[in-house]
Amino acid sequence: QHPLLGRSFVELGAGAGVPSWTAMRCGARVVSTDIASPNRIRCMAESIEKNIQLMKLDGVPMHYAEKTKACPNTWGTTDGVEDVKLALNRNGEEKFQILVAADCCYMPWLHSELLDTIDKLLAVNGVALIPFCLHDNTKDEEVWGIVEMAKQVGFHVEHLEDVQLTPPKTGMDDKQGLV
Repeated sequence: QHPLLGRSFVELGAGAGVPSWTAMRCGARVVSTDIASPNRIRCMAESIEKNIQLMKLDGVPMHYAEKTKACPNTWGTTDGVEDVKLALNRNGEEKFQILVAADCCYMPWLHSELLDTIDKLLAVNGVALIPFCLHDNTKDEEVWGIVEMAKQVGFHVEHLEDVQLTPPKTGMDDKQGLV
C-alpha cells in the first residue's frame, strides 16, 4: 500500500501537472490547480483523462483517480481557495494533507499570495513541498526570500539539500539547474 493512498493532495501552479498525475497513480485524492486560464484548465483536465486511460491500460488500481479534479485558482483570493476545497469534497471543510507548489517561486512579487493560499489550503498537520530552481528572471535573493517570509508568517520551514542538475539549455548558468 502506497503512503499517498487516500491522502488529500493539491498542486498549485500545476502547469503540466506531473506531481498531480504521480499522486493520482499512487492513490491520492487529487486536485490540480493553475491560474484561471481556460486553456490551462482544459489541458489539465485532458491530462487527467489521459492518465486515467493509461492507468486502466496498465492495470493500475483506480482508487480515487476518477474523482481527480482540475480547478482554477488565483493565489491570494478567497473564492479560489473555496472552489479548490469544494473540489476535494462537497462540504469544502476538509483541507489538504499534502500540497505541492513546484517551481512557483520564480515570481517573488507573488510570494505573499502564494503563502496565503498555502495557509488557507493546508491541513494543520499537512506538509507543503515547494521545490524550485532559479530562472534568472530576477535576483536570486528575492526568490530565496520566500523562505524567510514563510517563517515570518508562522510556517515551520525545512530546507532540504540542494541538488545540482544539468541546466536545461547549453549556455545557461549552473544555478538554473540547481534544485
